[in-house]
Amino acid sequence: MKLRSILQEFTFEDEFIKSPLVYQFSSLGSLDEKWMTELATSMSSGCSEDKTPLGLGEPQIIWPTVEDVRCSLEGYGAGNAIPSPLKNVEKTFLKKYWAKWKAVHTGRCRAMPHIKTFTRYNGQKLAWLLLTSANLSKAAWGALQKNNSQLMIRSYELGVLFLPSLIRRPGYGFSCTKIGNGPQDKHASKKSEQSKLLMSKLVTLSWEETADSFSRVIRLPVPYELPPQPYSAEDVPWSWDRQYSKKDVYSQVWPRHV
Repeated sequence: MKLRSILQEFTFEDEFIKSPLVYQFSSLGSLDEKWMTELATSMSSGCSEDKTPLGLGEPQIIWPTVEDVRCSLEGYGAGNAIPSPLKNVEKTFLKKYWAKWKAVHTGRCRAMPHIKTFTRYNGQKLAWLLLTSANLSKAAWGALQKNNSQLMIRSYELGVLFLPSLIRRPGYGFSCTKIGNGPQDKHASKKSEQSKLLMSKLVTLSWEETADSFSRVIRLPVPYELPPQPYSAEDVPWSWDRQYSKKDVYSQVWPRHV
């Protein structure tokens, strides 16, 4: 996987050793435990500053519950944009991964998410964050075949990966061609070299610590709360092909009667 190969090239702070992963998306494919382990292994790539592998992180899947959708701004209608069938959602092995959609800090708890993000975190600090079009599916991320010698991907996806070591290089321009990839000018080049002396940190908007003089803090608007809250025994993950008789905020049931 491309993400794995990129993460393998970078070093991260020691606090991200064995730190958890978050998968947040709007459509769930037909998955199995083996594939989930392979994905977590890829997303756990990278080393600490002393070259110690970060180690496998425990994934958490942020997914709206039936009650979240029922009480959302659009009621059950919001579930149309969370199109996962019961046969994919009800798999027993997924129960240990479920975590709630909560966004009190942005006032968006009742706005059902269609964004797709993947991240590794510790508290309010982020090792990296991927904003992408990819949902959690084999079609989007690929599946190993032929004794792990081939990766089969069915979908074209696009994403932006935020890494501290990339963000901390301000003096460089952006170009879609090889021309212009270098420093914009001598002063920009000098600024870029100086910026490498600062240890940059990716944090959420809820981060409340004080940055020291050796750090450059970049705040990313992560749309959900970290750490995510696991499902309770009463929580049921949303699936759009079930019937729900309890009325939503618009006194509608699901599926809606036309």
